[in-house]
Amino acid sequence: MILVNLLKKLSTRERTKFQEFVASPFFNKNQKIQQLCSILLAFAPDFDPARINKVSIYKAIYKKGPYEELRLNNLISDLVQLLYDYLSYSQLEHRETQKKALLLEALQTRGLYEQIPRQAKRYQKIQEKQPYRNQTYFWDSFLLHEELDQLSLSSGKRGYDVNLQLKNDMLDIFYTCSKLSIACDMTSRNTVVNAGYQCFFLEEIIGEYKARPDLHHQPVLQVYYKTLEMLQRQEAVEHYFQLKELLDQHWRLFPARELRILYHYALNYGVKKINSGRREFYREILELYKILLEKKIIFKEGYLTQWTYINIVTAGIRLKEFNWTEDFINQYRSSLLPSEEHNVYTYNLASLYYAREDYKSALQLLHDVEFTDAFYHLSAKIIQLKSYYDLQETEAFFSLVEATRIYITRNRQLSEYQKRSNANFLKLATRLLQLRLRSTVITQKEREQQSQRIHLQLESKNVANKGWLQEALSAL
Repeated sequence: MILVNLLKKLSTRERTKFQEFVASPFFNKNQKIQQLCSILLAFAPDFDPARINKVSIYKAIYKKGPYEELRLNNLISDLVQLLYDYLSYSQLEHRETQKKALLLEALQTRGLYEQIPRQAKRYQKIQEKQPYRNQTYFWDSFLLHEELDQLSLSSGKRGYDVNLQLKNDMLDIFYTCSKLSIACDMTSRNTVVNAGYQCFFLEEIIGEYKARPDLHHQPVLQVYYKTLEMLQRQEAVEHYFQLKELLDQHWRLFPARELRILYHYALNYGVKKINSGRREFYREILELYKILLEKKIIFKEGYLTQWTYINIVTAGIRLKEFNWTEDFINQYRSSLLPSEEHNVYTYNLASLYYAREDYKSALQLLHDVEFTDAFYHLSAKIIQLKSYYDLQETEAFFSLVEATRIYITRNRQLSEYQKRSNANFLKLATRLLQLRLRSTVITQKEREQQSQRIHLQLESKNVANKGWLQEALSAL
């Protein structure tokens, strides 16, 4: 039910306010909708579908007569619409400048010109207190000067009015910022999925940005222009470092959501550099994540995503910052979604133990837990296999290889690519161990020939954990 899914997303406070919203005769005069709202909210916060029975709800509202599906569905539809109205209203409630802009427009429409200057001053005071100077700020400024310009025209003045110029200037900044932001998004997506997006008039906008001091002196435009340069000219690393410096100087100008996007452009740039062989960018990746953690802008609805958590741990391990990584794993465990916490925490702690060459602790931790997610289940098995290999526990290694092969074959959650790449890993890891076991009874020439065959297969196939296999082969 759409309504139930929407109600699940409301906080306790929001559910209370929504019930008050539905009970207000200004928004709703239908008492049966109020009853439906009260009945459904009684199932909060889990809204278990097994407990929500439409027939029982119908009887509680209409008391007598046979159950009519259409009648109840119409009531539900009306309540859904009220919930949409509430969500819109609650968003506007936090946007004081937009409320003031709408008020100025209403006063203008009704010819209440004498009240506009006072409300415009309040609008300006609210704007001055805004912590951000991003594109939203300049749009709000445009709306303010638009209303003040209209006031000037309504009063019959025919002389110069600064609000017309300011309206133009604010719109230029807003438009330039919006286009640069969209160009960054398009460039990023084109790189990932070759989507073919085109940002029209971009050259003209960049030309104006460079030519006009009022534009290129704006910090928000400097950040977006430098982001675009970094994305478009991947080979020139100086743009990355210049963007990093600009973000460090001006991060307070952006709300958390916008900052996350900008920093993720920088993170993705670092990942591409690592994939191209620039392993020193692991340091950059970890530094960016530390900034995001320190400024508390990496969280979404108060939580860290499991992939962000894994990426941070991976960077810490690659840089051998083991103590910091262990502190992170433990400190931010509670920041994971409760449904993911156990799997993510256990897997990452085991990865850290393995990286520290504490193979027995890694094995002990993984033996004591049953992973419910296919990704973590398989990843845990890989850590166990590598630990057995390094500990030279041959029997346990071969037994786990067979169990993992069966798991990969039967599991439906894994993609075909995951199945193939991990099956190839099992084959090559097995051949590596067999070669190590036979290394003392075969000739140097045979050993080199078998090593070369393994190397060729590593290069020619999609193989999971290729880096570890290459290191193990080199060690032989």
